Amino acid sequence: MNTSAYETPRTMILTLATLERADTLILPASAAQLNRAQKVLEIDDFSEAVIAGIEYASPSLSRLIPAGTATVEDLNELAHCLQQIDAEGETAKYCAALEVERPSTFSEALDMAVNVDDYELVPEDGWEYGREALRRIGADDELLETIDGYTDFEQLGRAMMEEDGVRRTEFGLVRRLSSPFEEQLEMGQQMQ
Repeated sequence: MNTSAYETPRTMILTLATLERADTLILPASAAQLNRAQKVLEIDDFSEAVIAGIEYASPSLSRLIPAGTATVEDLNELAHCLQQIDAEGETAKYCAALEVERPSTFSEALDMAVNVDDYELVPEDGWEYGREALRRIGADDELLETIDGYTDFEQLGRAMMEEDGVRRTEFGLVRRLSSPFEEQLEMGQQMQ
């Protein structure tokens, strides 16, 4: 498929079907594109069709986002969010947050996409995380350099990761900014 300069990049492809017809809809879609799909399907409202398939541009999203009660309109809203997330280079952050939060509904996953700035991927390096934690409470580079030989930034970083609720995912380390993630019962997922 050729994408011309005026088209937006796709974030997902929907397969829609009625008893008589089927159509593929590339999301995010404009109002005109949504209307065209309704005409092809010969329906007045998308509730008259079923979503027969959802293919995300990022394959990990298929297993991380529950699709159960999603509507075409909701999926289009998510597609717009995913387009912005991708443009900002934050797809891994969103996937990491989904992996930890494990939303049980599509609406929860959509809310997380809308509020993706509530999450942060953090460095794997405890030393760097310790320095970043001190920066967050007001330390400048001069202070950090002064205490460098006298402070165990690695140990501080590990302690702050635990306090901040940092979680390890296949997409990297992630933390929630508004409040730490809940304690997990599974030992394999806790910070080591």
